[in-house]
Parts: sequence; structure tokens; C-alpha cells
Amino acid sequence: MRPSADLLLCNANVLTLDPAKPRAAAVAIRGDRILLVGGDDDIQPLKGPHTRVIDCHGKAVIPGFEDAHCHPLALAASLISVDCGPLSVRSIGDLISRIHERASSTPAGEWIRATGYHEFYLREKRHPNRWELDQATSDHPVKLSHRSGHACVLNSLGLERLGISSETPEPPGSIIERDLATGEPNGILFEMNSYVESRMPPLTDQEMDRGMALANQLLLSHGITSIQDASWANSQQRLRLLGHFRQEGTCFPRVSMMIGTDDLQEFASTGLTTGSNLGNGVRLGAVKMVLQTATGHLSPSQEDLDWLVSTAHQAGFQLAIHAVEQNEVEAAVNALEYALSQAPRTGHRHRLEHCSVCPPRLVRRLAGIQAVIVTQPGFIYYSGERYLATVPASDLEWLYPIGSLTREGLVVAAGSDAPVSPPSPLVGIEAAVTRTAETGQVVLEREAVSRVEALKMYTWNAAYASFEEREKGRIAAGNLADLVVLSADPTQVPSKEIESTEVLMTIIGGEVAWQR
Repeated sequence: MRPSADLLLCNANVLTLDPAKPRAAAVAIRGDRILLVGGDDDIQPLKGPHTRVIDCHGKAVIPGFEDAHCHPLALAASLISVDCGPLSVRSIGDLISRIHERASSTPAGEWIRATGYHEFYLREKRHPNRWELDQATSDHPVKLSHRSGHACVLNSLGLERLGISSETPEPPGSIIERDLATGEPNGILFEMNSYVESRMPPLTDQEMDRGMALANQLLLSHGITSIQDASWANSQQRLRLLGHFRQEGTCFPRVSMMIGTDDLQEFASTGLTTGSNLGNGVRLGAVKMVLQTATGHLSPSQEDLDWLVSTAHQAGFQLAIHAVEQNEVEAAVNALEYALSQAPRTGHRHRLEHCSVCPPRLVRRLAGIQAVIVTQPGFIYYSGERYLATVPASDLEWLYPIGSLTREGLVVAAGSDAPVSPPSPLVGIEAAVTRTAETGQVVLEREAVSRVEALKMYTWNAAYASFEEREKGRIAAGNLADLVVLSADPTQVPSKEIESTEVLMTIIGGEVAWQR
């Protein structure tokens, strides 16, 4: 006799993403696993005296969304910071006013964090500087973070607190903008966020608890049941912190946490590697490496990158290389080809994060090494207008070539890079299908993909990118019971209505974690 189910979803339009059974009408769940997928009649024998039954009234049920590239702790911090995003400020004057408002209720001497500005969306079309932030407050050190996460601005007291002066050398790969006449920093710093954060007092436990609670609700409300933390500065301390949030229920989605190269040896020495289960719903992800060209030169150099990639590869780890520009993508491919020539290994699933500008010759090379691409379709929606106005024509032709990558046989997974953009898989799915920006402008329409391919990017493909596709990303017996109930079928509604589809319920491990 089969055991009874704990939860039955019936009268549903189930999109399983399982090729063996693409559609169903009901799902039975026992514990944290799916017991059976079939018709309403199939699951009735599994109904017991304590079984909860949810009538879905014909609504769509899909596998839980997975954000394959986000920054949960930064997202939490941003949600309790001063919002200086495009929807909140339109000018440097607006930005000053919002920071001044926060300063008026903050004790003198305490840091003020503000986030989300982008010079393209400011009336002045430039970055604010230290002296303008001084107009907001001279009694509080201020850090204003760029929407991209690759720049920030400090006011004069902030620079003083961190000891950044005309004498301060630039860290490798970074830029301290300076007054041309005096050499004094003007407050604008590029590729120095980690440098700055490591020298600022951390958020208090109470602040982090509040921020993570807000981030948790935001993720769940978008149907996200798993996240992959792509922060390159992740350490043993951050691992403990994420485990704490999971244990306390402050963070409900499952977490795969990447680590930086600085912490590789420490993790490896304890016997941990990519895929290690760390308890409390947290597992170890890839080794994150960041390539950047802010100074006009590749950092790290190709030689150093080859060594770093080979070291992590030979230690058995998966790689996740941040590569945006075309020369960064090529450097990453060079390093991966070199590592695989020195120590061939099948099934490595080394990843390129972003892969923003990728012409056909690099697409073919990526296919040759069976790399996994983790990109951000939502950027097309949220930043398409800016791309069309600012990206050189030679790069725009190969911008986020999701269609080309998919047609070449590469597995393409998707994330939001939150807090860089909102963590909305449905926005990303629509953008991947329509290539349309929020303004209605179309960005490289030939690189669109089908609705099912776009849906897979946030489900099965995302699970594949972290070696978890055998238990996540499809609705099938034995898989984890991570599911989302939607107001409409995203494969059937008009393509420009996908992002307005509502998440009605988010189920993680058989428990209703959130519902509208």
C-alpha cells in the first residue's frame, strides 16, 4: 500500500519541463519530495486523513524558479539603504535630497549607505562627486553605490574615514578618480566596492536580520525557491551567516554559495569542493573569479588568470568566471582551454558569468569546451534603452547572444544579478523571448529564444549549472517539491504579458513558503 501524501495540488495546468511527461493536472507531495505527477484521478488514492489539498482552479504550476546568479547579502543591504535607483531619483539634486532626508534621522558620525544610482538615468548624465554628497551631509560618512556594483562615490568624511587621499595608491585593477589640478580624490571610485566595504563598519546583526527578511520575502514573492550566491568575496564567515539565516528561517530559498580564489585553499583543506552539502539547505558552489578592464588593461593578466583557473580546476572545483566585455570573454575562454589541455576533465561545467559581448567565434569556442553560460536576460528589459544609446555598434551586434549560444548547444542559465536588477524571473523570461526593453525598444531580436527555452533558463538549466538537475528544475517523482503556482501559463499568454503574470504561491520542500 502506497503512503498517503502530505500535500496534493489538483485541478492544475502542470508544466513539468520533463520530456517524458510534459503536461499533467496534479502533483502529490510527501515530505519534501514529489511522490507522483499525473491526473486528478491518479492522485486521489494518495489522499489520507491529514493530506492538505490545494485546488489550483486551472492555474499553471511550474518548477520553482532558480536565480543562478545573485548577491543575497548585497540585496539585503540594498533594501535597508537609501534608494537612489532610476525610479526614485532623476537628478543629482534628487539624490542629494534623499540622502539628506536619511541623514536627518541618523545619529551624526554613523555611515549612510545609498544604492542604485546610474549616471545614464540622471539628468546630468554623469556621476555625482564628493562635494555634491557633502551637500547632503557633512556630519555622516556616505557611500553611494552604483547600480552595476562596479563603482561607488564617497563624500569627504567617507574618504577621510577610510584614509583615501591624494597619497593613496590605486589597488590593482581599480581607479581612484582625482582632481586634475590637485590630485585629490573626487570621491568616485571604480572597482573598489570590496576595498571600501572591508574598511567600513559592517551592518549590525539587527540591520542584517531586517535586510534579509525583506530580501527573503522579495525572492519568495517572485517564485524563487533556490539562489546561487555569486559573490566572489564569500568566506567561511559568510557561509556561517547564510547557514544561520537558513536555520532561523530568515532565508527560505535553498542556497548554493560560490567562493573567491582568496578562500579556495581554506575550503579545500577541509575537504570541501563544489557540490559539498553544508547543511541547513546550503551547499558549496563554484570558485568565482572576476575579470575586469576598468584601467584599460586585463586584470588579472592572462598569465595570472591561466594559473588561477588551472589551480582551481585541478583541485576539482567548478569555475565561474565573471566576463562582460569581448576581451574578457576571450581571456576566460583562453584560460579554460589551457586548464583543460593540462588536465582534461569531462563534466566540469565551468561557467562564464554574464558573457555579455560574445561574437560567433567565441560562441563556437565555448561550445568546444562545453562551458555553461549564466547570463541576465532581465538586463535587456531594465537597461535596453541604455545599451542602444551607449554600446558601440561593433559590440551591440553580439550583445547577450542567448539565441546563438542556445543554438550552438550550450546550456544557458539565467540570474538577476540582484541587487543590480530586480530578481524577477518572469521579466527575464519575457526579455529573452521578446528582446524588448521596458521602453519598448527591441535589442537584437534575432537572439530571442522560445518560451520553453526561456523558462528552462530559470529552472532546469539553472539547476544544471550547479549540478542539481537530478532533483530540481523539473516536476517529476523523486524530485524536490519546489513549485510555483502562477496566474497564467507563461508559454501560452501573449509574449508581452509574461512579465505581468502573477506568482500566486511559492512552495519549497512541500511547504507553502509564500502566497499572494
